[in-house]
Amino acid sequence: MQGENPFGVVVTEIEKMLTLLAEEDVADDKKFDWCNDEREENKKTLEEKVSQIETLEASIEQLADAIENPKTGLKVMIANDEQALIENVDSQKKQTADRTEENLDYQKNVANLVEAETLLRRAVQVLKAYYSKIIKEESFLAMKKQPEPPETWEEGGYKGQSGKGGTDAIGMIEHILSDTEIEEKEAHATEMTAQHDFEDAMELLKKEEKDFEENIAKLKVTLTETEEELLGKKSEHKATVEEKEAIEAYLLKITPECDWWTKNIETRKENRKNEEEALKGAMDLLKDSLLYQTWAAADHNETLGDCLSSCIGNEKHAKCKACHAKVSVPGYCAGHPGTEGC
Repeated sequence: MQGENPFGVVVTEIEKMLTLLAEEDVADDKKFDWCNDEREENKKTLEEKVSQIETLEASIEQLADAIENPKTGLKVMIANDEQALIENVDSQKKQTADRTEENLDYQKNVANLVEAETLLRRAVQVLKAYYSKIIKEESFLAMKKQPEPPETWEEGGYKGQSGKGGTDAIGMIEHILSDTEIEEKEAHATEMTAQHDFEDAMELLKKEEKDFEENIAKLKVTLTETEEELLGKKSEHKATVEEKEAIEAYLLKITPECDWWTKNIETRKENRKNEEEALKGAMDLLKDSLLYQTWAAADHNETLGDCLSSCIGNEKHAKCKACHAKVSVPGYCAGHPGTEGC
């Protein structure tokens, strides 16, 4: 009591406690807001990851189907085109072999026909020469008036070595020769048509072969690109799943603490408010007491020092102000004319 104002220590400690309460309130708000923000942000990120996983799974399914589908997949399409290419090449070989065999038969047939025509032409020439000689002899004998052969010899229409019989024989051979020549022409025409058909078929097969080869090459490039894309999507899916699981684990980790803050923040604020009101009430009681005011006045007078006599009763007066400024009253009033007492 004889030393410093004891109430000052108490008031100071109360003020410190009020400051701590205010700081604690701010810290609680920060922690509570952090929990809310952290949960909201991570839940939003979690939803994005779930959406990404669903999108990736759909893409993976589509890419896998594009590769492995038993009807429309790239692997099946490549296998089908490769089989078609094999069949195309086999067809070319078979048609070439058949055409070669047909051409050989044609050449052999034409050679036989040409040989037959040659023989027939020679036969016609020989017969014509022979029967020409017979006719001459008949004419010579007719001049000698040879007797006519018996009628019975001509009943069947055969006249032996007569000119008419030779003409019939020659005509028959010439008819055969004509038929042979026609057959040769038909053989040439048939061969030409078959060769043209073969060339047209081979041209079409060659074009199909080229188309198959180009399409197979394109499909294989597409397959490689699709497989690479599929691997990329699978890798991205794996990483996204890991990120999703990490977020879920983190949310699970902060749940107990954040749930506690959510549950107790209002109670803590209410308790803190009651404590603050109690401390302020106690401080007001102290400050309103006569003893505190006496000590406070004494402490204040000490702060006035040598100006106590000039300031007591009215610290706003020019005398008090001039004393603190260590100047004369007129000097102070010259710079502060609106001050009381100037």
